[in-house]
Amino acid sequence: MAGAIADNVTNRNDVSIIAVVGPQAPEWESEFTWCRELSEVPVTPDLLIDFTLPEGTLAAAHWCASNGVPLVSGVTGLTEAVITALEKTAEKAPVLWSPNLSLGVNLLADLAARAARVLDKDQAVVIEDVHHQWKKDAPSGTALMLGKRIGQQRNDDESAIEYRSIRKGEVIGEHTITFSMDGEEFDLVHRAHDRTIYARGALNAGTWLTGQKPGLYSAEDWLSGRP
Repeated sequence: MAGAIADNVTNRNDVSIIAVVGPQAPEWESEFTWCRELSEVPVTPDLLIDFTLPEGTLAAAHWCASNGVPLVSGVTGLTEAVITALEKTAEKAPVLWSPNLSLGVNLLADLAARAARVLDKDQAVVIEDVHHQWKKDAPSGTALMLGKRIGQQRNDDESAIEYRSIRKGEVIGEHTITFSMDGEEFDLVHRAHDRTIYARGALNAGTWLTGQKPGLYSAEDWLSGRP
């Protein structure tokens, strides 16, 4: 993801990269400063984009709270401790957390919520996610987000939602929502063909977030603020 973000930055004139932070130097060819720890970043940035693991998100939350830096995170599988840390950080800086920062997935979530409002609240829904064999969490964070959006239209009841997860090969990400009705069913589907969509989404969400007040924001907030 860092490489995808770097590639996207080269095509933009509204953002630049100060440093790439991680325990190991980037495997991709990079002209950017590499730091092992956030404390080594040479100057305070306007934004931190986090695509690490839950423990990395926890460190990012603490650092952003201490430095008043806006934080965009797309990390899934967060523990309650990490979520609490993000909420604490949001008291001092704007924080946007989303399990998926692609524009298409968030439009999918809006369409799913629309369908859930129209259909009976007890009609069956199956949410299937297919990802690469290395993905640890199942269901995916995106699948859970989609289920939550549907559940919100059902008085926060997700009991009629079934999750199915498949891990195979190098699939970047596929999500299918199937609504079953009497005598018919229909699918809403999103397929990711390139990680660039997440990088582009993170950069666009981040530039939006830098203009916001401290608080905890979602991708839905970002989309509603798009011109």
